[in-house]
Amino acid sequence: MRSSPVIIPLIVILLAPLDLAAAALPQRPALVQSIDIQIPSAPTPVTIAGTRHLAYELHVTNFRPVDVVLKRLEIIDADRGSRVAEFSDSQLAARLDRVGARVADAERQTVVAGGRTIVYLWLPLENSGAIPARLQHRIELDLMRPSGRVSTMLIDSGCIVRSEQPVVLDAPLRGGPWVALYDPMLVGGHRTSVYTLGGRARIPARFAIDWVKLADDATHARGDSRNIENWHGYGSEVLAVADATVAAAVDDMLEGATLSEATGPLALENASGNYVTLDLGGGRYAFYEHLKHGSITVKPGDRVKRGQVIGRLGNSGSSSSGPHLHFHVGDASAELAAEGVPFVLRNFEVVGAYDTIDAFETGERWKPSSVETIRRMELPGANAVVVFPGARQ
Repeated sequence: MRSSPVIIPLIVILLAPLDLAAAALPQRPALVQSIDIQIPSAPTPVTIAGTRHLAYELHVTNFRPVDVVLKRLEIIDADRGSRVAEFSDSQLAARLDRVGARVADAERQTVVAGGRTIVYLWLPLENSGAIPARLQHRIELDLMRPSGRVSTMLIDSGCIVRSEQPVVLDAPLRGGPWVALYDPMLVGGHRTSVYTLGGRARIPARFAIDWVKLADDATHARGDSRNIENWHGYGSEVLAVADATVAAAVDDMLEGATLSEATGPLALENASGNYVTLDLGGGRYAFYEHLKHGSITVKPGDRVKRGQVIGRLGNSGSSSSGPHLHFHVGDASAELAAEGVPFVLRNFEVVGAYDTIDAFETGERWKPSSVETIRRMELPGANAVVVFPGARQ
């Protein structure tokens, strides 16, 4: 049977135009799923130790079935396109904490499949420059796929920077010296403790300070420090920081005579010990914690004047630093269901500082300031040693 010589050329002629048409179709851009970034509480500028700061968090959630490794974070002034800060490697790891089970060092950079990691940011700004109105975040990361590591980068939609001014307060104590104990990067400290109440995660103590009274020789107690009455600050008068209304005053917890090892965790509602909450107005509330049992002199609904004695420093509740005053400001009257917001003190004198909280706890002498420095309308730096207006107690 004879075959037609025109069949094969005819097929070639028909297929060639189809191949050309397919090649001319535009290629769809590749889509790479990575991480979700949320900023629950936008930053408000506050001056700390003479430098403006922004404090806020990135909540990074990994919805993928594979781990994600955060490699580099760049924070950008979205309007000017300039870099505000950049972190990678160990500097980035130091600012991360995994929700749930905690891990150390470089492991913090891994956001496990289905997990969440929080990036804690405490950013000093150049005082000579303009405060950014909006921030964006450029993140470089690796997707740990079964077929191999895939590197990618994303830029989020960013967040606004609030323009309101922090509330101005008088000192909560008199005289001194007092050490302002806090560490903004301490895992498990005030700044990194998240509470989930009412269906929302918050950081109530974002700007909290533990105030501990010192003697001029840097001791925090006379004689046996296990006896709480030997601490220099125990029983010191605690003052209203502003003209305000008492929102809460609870004085129902006894104190032991000595410091002792904890026999178990306190119930969450008891952690603050005896406390007073002042309604400062404008949606701002001042919280005083760990007050001495039987010392609170106000009740809910009372109007107080700044400088008025409202209680005495004690050791009630979860008081890991020994007798001290825990003080912070939040945006709601329910202490652990409020976001911690910045505040500034009207004036205080800086006389020195500890390099770290550990230096204080081991009894080292603080490093004195080379000159006596009066500070106004700001917060003291971490572990600064200060004197407040008023007679030393």
